[in-house]
Amino acid sequence: MQGLYGILHMNSKTNKPTISFDLDGTLMKPGFGDKVWLEGLPRIYSMTHNLSFETAQDQLLSAYDAIGDSRREWYDLSYWISSLNLNITPRELLKNFSSYIQTYPEVPEIIKRLSKEYMLIISSAAMKPFIKIELQTSQLYEYFSYFFSATTDTNTVKKDPLFYKMIVKELQCEPHEIIHVGDNKEFDFLSPMNAGLHAFYLDRTNKENGSNIVNSLNEFEKQIQLYPFK
Repeated sequence: MQGLYGILHMNSKTNKPTISFDLDGTLMKPGFGDKVWLEGLPRIYSMTHNLSFETAQDQLLSAYDAIGDSRREWYDLSYWISSLNLNITPRELLKNFSSYIQTYPEVPEIIKRLSKEYMLIISSAAMKPFIKIELQTSQLYEYFSYFFSATTDTNTVKKDPLFYKMIVKELQCEPHEIIHVGDNKEFDFLSPMNAGLHAFYLDRTNKENGSNIVNSLNEFEKQIQLYPFK
């Protein structure tokens, strides 16, 4: 059963329940990804092929649209660097824009507190190079035991129930031993629940309310303290 009347089971291996966090929009503010895709790649592309930045940006936007966000390549920085013949590594490009990585204000302290009682993992649609640099730059990397990426680990572009079932299998636990929170109602709330996980929908817009809907991670932290452990 979901909500405050559910029981959060502890992983038999760690003797701790597991909290799964979405990354972008949940722990991290928007901005970093846009800088990489809409400024970083076009800038390198314009220099490599002797184009104006505006022309390079227009050409890349058309190329992104041609691929479409339903294909894995759309999210794959290595694919774009290779197909555009750019002389830069994904790590170098991401590092160039790491100053735009920002957590929401409450995140660092909440993560530090929760890591004492729970095993923390990341379950994101972002590819692992993005996950790694975002957590390292924000000094949160050490608090997470596992990092799961739909585009890297399952070669899909959305966090469907099969993605969460893969996580359960990798952790060698039961679905009800994990509670997930994220800011996308379909992929961070309905999908994990359909896979048997506990789930909370983080609605930072304050437009929705109801069972298992929270408007901040502070509220989420308070809510999960009410779950009985078993």
